[in-house]
Amino acid sequence: MNGTQYDDRRVRIATEAFDLIQTEVYPQLAAGGRLWSKGSGGYPSRLRRILQGLDKAHRVSFATSDAMQLPRRERVVEHVIPIKRIVIELVDPSQADPRSNAHKAPIAGGPATSPRHLIEIYDRLLQLCWVTPEEHERLNHAERSIQWDAPDGDGWSRYRLAEVVAHPLPPIDD
Repeated sequence: MNGTQYDDRRVRIATEAFDLIQTEVYPQLAAGGRLWSKGSGGYPSRLRRILQGLDKAHRVSFATSDAMQLPRRERVVEHVIPIKRIVIELVDPSQADPRSNAHKAPIAGGPATSPRHLIEIYDRLLQLCWVTPEEHERLNHAERSIQWDAPDGDGWSRYRLAEVVAHPLPPIDD
């Protein structure tokens, strides 16, 4: 896939997500729904499924030592800032879970004002890390209020709580 086709594909993905936000998520929030609780209407999960195609633009740039000992197919790709928190930034940063966020300010310039702005925010927040399945389980159960959050934008807080240590991977020469 050449660069133009790849960019067009990313814009199509972002447009689909942006349209869902505009036509369904905002009306649901205006009616009293929330993105961080059972009042989310499943929108964080729906947006996650749409947005996962944008991950392909990012290489895994962190890994734990134990994950690097496993064959690649056995490693788990973990989002340092959970996708649900990225979705909240894209839609409405003030919707961040108050149990784990002291501030309601945007962490990356959200909310998205266009499909291209959505891509900019997503790319700014997305960091991928290889972990073992056991480390992934620990990260997802580190603490109830932050398992799908990044308190005040700190995605590494879950790693510290779960005692999962990741290291930057060396850049790949093109």
